[in-house]
Amino acid sequence: MRLLCLAAGTFVISTGAYVMAGLLPVIQSELDISLEAVGRLSSVYAVAYALWAPVCGVLTRRWDRRRVLLLGMALFIGGTLGTAAVGSYGGMMAARVVAGAGAGMFTPAASAAAVAVVPRAWRARAVACIIGGLAAATVLAVPIGSLVGEWTGFRPVLSGIAALGVVIGVALCSLPSIRPSSSTGTPAATALQAGTIATLLAVSCLVSVADFTVYTYVSPLLSWMRAGDGAAVGALLFLYGCSGVAGNVAGGQLADRWGTRRTVVLSLALIALSTLVMPWARHFLVICLVIALWGVSGWMVVPALQSELMRLRPEAPGMLAAMNASAIYAGMALGSLLGGIVVSGASVAWLGPFSAAVACATLIVYAALPRLAGTDGPQD
Repeated sequence: MRLLCLAAGTFVISTGAYVMAGLLPVIQSELDISLEAVGRLSSVYAVAYALWAPVCGVLTRRWDRRRVLLLGMALFIGGTLGTAAVGSYGGMMAARVVAGAGAGMFTPAASAAAVAVVPRAWRARAVACIIGGLAAATVLAVPIGSLVGEWTGFRPVLSGIAALGVVIGVALCSLPSIRPSSSTGTPAATALQAGTIATLLAVSCLVSVADFTVYTYVSPLLSWMRAGDGAAVGALLFLYGCSGVAGNVAGGQLADRWGTRRTVVLSLALIALSTLVMPWARHFLVICLVIALWGVSGWMVVPALQSELMRLRPEAPGMLAAMNASAIYAGMALGSLLGGIVVSGASVAWLGPFSAAVACATLIVYAALPRLAGTDGPQD
């Protein structure tokens, strides 16, 4: 039940982040701003997360994890309600900063708490369970957000997400105390001195760049691929989300049984392949195959990388979870920014090839890492 509650909280937090991709056309229409400007609402959320998560990890290192989770959820609810309530673009940007800071408190604490309540051999699967909440959000957040937003506007959608956050907050109050281990407070600077950890964090960041270059603008991209067929776009978004859930589960299983290194290499290769062919996928069945492959591979890599990080420093799971989450959200911000540059400077058709180039570069960086004991086989 602990893992289920933590995963549900991550689902709500992630819905608040990912729903913006589905609401992008609606927000653009209501605020009368450019696609690139709407994309910055995702970027500023990710920047707030990336900057606050490691700072919060240090400041709250001795706190009960439940306390961190509740405070993070409260900030997220306030920021999401603020985004729905304010009338100006600047106000929305400020509210997204608050929501991103709340997410930066909640998600790393949830990952650390999940790892603390399972045996070592189940760590990757526990992380996958938490990330499963994030993956499940893509199944519902983008397609339903897009559909409901078309009917009601974006403000009721965000208000509904905040209401879900309140429900989860009440459920979190029933969790028992989850105290951090005495070594969880290892300073971030100490962990970052290890070159391998720093490189793995860079890989997490680059994977996120590759994914969010496309994902931030996925609605207009799919609309271009299907020549404006709105019903098909909704179905494709739902397919991507389902594929992401399947990929997340597969990533946790493969990392524990097949080894993290093989899982990461396979994932990166498939990300590069699926995004590279996007401009030439115009038949609906081919598009479905490409989107499914992109969803599976993009989410399969996350639990594998997180498991590999925690294997390097098992005594400091909370700090590593915070640093990895920060790297991922920094990649989200950079990917959203680069995607906006691609869209404004060329067209949505070039998002996929650009993402493929980033994935290939990431694979080269990861392949240069020394082989670590236990990463090529089943976890102990």
